[in-house]
Amino acid sequence: MIRTAEEYVKSLNDGRIIYLDGEKIPDITKHPAFRGSINARAMAYELCRHPRFRDLLTVEKDGDRYLFLWNQPKTREDLVRRREVYINCMRWGAALSGMGPDALAASGVVAARMDKALGTHYTDAVEDYRQHLRKKDPAITGAITDVKGNRSLRPSAQEQHKDFYVRVVDRQKDGIVVRGAKMHISATPTTNELIVSPCRAHREEDKDYAVVFATPVNAPGIKLVTTPPHVDEMGEEAEWNWPLTGRSKGVSECMIVFEDVFVPWNRVFMCGEWQFSRDQAWMFGVFHRLFGTCHKVISTEEAVGIAALLAEYNGVDRYPHVQEKLAWLAMHAQLVDAMSRASCEHPNLFPDIGLATPNMMYTNIAKYIFANEQHEQSKLIADLAGGVVTTVFNYRDWMNSEERPLIEKYLAGKAGIPTEHRLRALRMAKDLIGHGMDGAWIHTEGSLAAQTMAIYAAADWSKYKAIAKRMAGIPGWKEHPDLKELPDWPAKFII
Repeated sequence: MIRTAEEYVKSLNDGRIIYLDGEKIPDITKHPAFRGSINARAMAYELCRHPRFRDLLTVEKDGDRYLFLWNQPKTREDLVRRREVYINCMRWGAALSGMGPDALAASGVVAARMDKALGTHYTDAVEDYRQHLRKKDPAITGAITDVKGNRSLRPSAQEQHKDFYVRVVDRQKDGIVVRGAKMHISATPTTNELIVSPCRAHREEDKDYAVVFATPVNAPGIKLVTTPPHVDEMGEEAEWNWPLTGRSKGVSECMIVFEDVFVPWNRVFMCGEWQFSRDQAWMFGVFHRLFGTCHKVISTEEAVGIAALLAEYNGVDRYPHVQEKLAWLAMHAQLVDAMSRASCEHPNLFPDIGLATPNMMYTNIAKYIFANEQHEQSKLIADLAGGVVTTVFNYRDWMNSEERPLIEKYLAGKAGIPTEHRLRALRMAKDLIGHGMDGAWIHTEGSLAAQTMAIYAAADWSKYKAIAKRMAGIPGWKEHPDLKELPDWPAKFII
């Protein structure tokens, strides 16, 4: 079924243990700090029921309608549609978290691989959970990043305690008991359930940490410790001062503490199969980086648009050096979009298990491009906006009857452009470049080092070397299957 926005909001008052600013919050739906993030997520439920978006965001089977993302991707078309679901939700202001659906998709792939290699039955548990999602329609997120402790030591070698990574502390007849903590987990405060999985490859001595499971956030033993929102202002003031972060203002990050949490076996998707912990981490990474490229399709378009507006409002849009900077921003946005689409249109297919994933090479390239070039994008926006972007006046200044005439007169730009429009554009530029967004875009969905590792691993080095051998006249290039049918080079028809 598809829940209404109201049903989703009501479900968040579920007795969860959650803290903010040193206080235990009895009901997040009544606390103003959570209001923006709850409203943004509720919008996703609203869009799923909207006639314009229903057939894209949801599917109907056996008379029941459910979110398309609950399906396991099996084809190129599934991945293309997955991307469209994310982009359309983001474009219309809905906070449809990708972490949960991406962790679910990764679990489906890895469960199938484990079952095929080891004779386990984890796919049955994953499918049972899918049926639960289709019937109950909870909001879910993926809890991936462990708190790690001493990063030079492996999980089981930690010295202060063994709970810096989530681990299994007891295996019982009807389930497992887990302990540990996850950090930097987006959308947790406004979610109903979690899919918890490893953030790294584990060795045999760390097999207790090779665990994947799903659990409600209000399960006994779970505590949520949240961080304050980036924006302190409220209502219209927040939206005016911070057009991007202010509109969806609210607590969205969390540390999740698991203190001997029980998980039934039908919600366990990996338990001790350390050989496949790397697969789980990498599969989540490739799915979630597709999600990351989707939100950057939106944000790079916003960046190009605000840069072009400010160039116009400042009266410099006709200068060649300004147009060169705008062209770079447009090229950057189109390149991220193109590589994101390519990752779905040219997927990695796994015929042995009948599943598909985004192209590991293309999706990591797309993510690397936007993260690596984030500072260049910010630099160009700041340059085109001018120095006033760093000290632009805020909502309270604009609403002050004594200040407004001065601001109207002296901060006007090109004739015909209202000063308020220029101020709003400058506030948006400030939100993009000076309010913590740089760090977020660079590090979400994995660091630059993570993309570099994935791109290196995904590259077909044997093919590249075979191509070079053929052109250099070095024997052995015909051993590669993609080149074995090629004629010798150079061709020698006449000697």
